[in-house]
Amino acid sequence: MTSKRFLKKVTLSDLTELSLMLKDFWRSQLVEASDEDILEDVRRMLSPKCFGYLIMLDDSIAGFTFVNEKYGYTNNIEYLYIKPEFRRKGLASFALKKIKEIVLAKGNSRVQIEVAPNNISALKLYYKQGFTSIDTITLSTSIVGKTKKFTFQNLEFLANPKESFKDN
Repeated sequence: MTSKRFLKKVTLSDLTELSLMLKDFWRSQLVEASDEDILEDVRRMLSPKCFGYLIMLDDSIAGFTFVNEKYGYTNNIEYLYIKPEFRRKGLASFALKKIKEIVLAKGNSRVQIEVAPNNISALKLYYKQGFTSIDTITLSTSIVGKTKKFTFQNLEFLANPKESFKDN
C-alpha cells in the first residue's frame, strides 16, 4: 500500500502539535525557546503575508513548513521540519516541490531557504531540489551585558557570551 503525502494548511486545532514541533526545531538549533518565542513564531505563521503547512503522511503529522512572502517577489522558507521518526522518507523533498508549486501559483518565481553550513544532509537535499548558493554571509556579534544561560543535553550555554572574536 502506498502512503499518502500531502500538505495541510495549519489551523487552530493544530497549534498544540505545531508548538511541540517548533520547540523541537529550536532544540535542534541549540536554543531553548520560551513559550513566548513559540507564540511569536505561530503569530508570524498565521499572518497574511505568510503561509504554514503541516506535512502529512497518511493521517500522521510528520512535520511542518512555514513560508514568508518577504518582499513580494521572493518567498523565504523560514522552517522546514520533519519529525525524526519520519525522516529519510522523501517528505522534505515532497514539501519543497509543493512549496514551489504554491509560490508559482501565487505569481512568484523565487523561493529561498537558509541552512547552517554544517547541515550537510539538508544542503544535499536543497541542491538536489535546484537551490543554489546566493553567497551571502550572515554575521553576528556578542553584545556585552546581561547573558542568558540555558541547558541543552546536560550542557550549559550562554546565549550572549561576553567574549567574542577580537581584532588584533
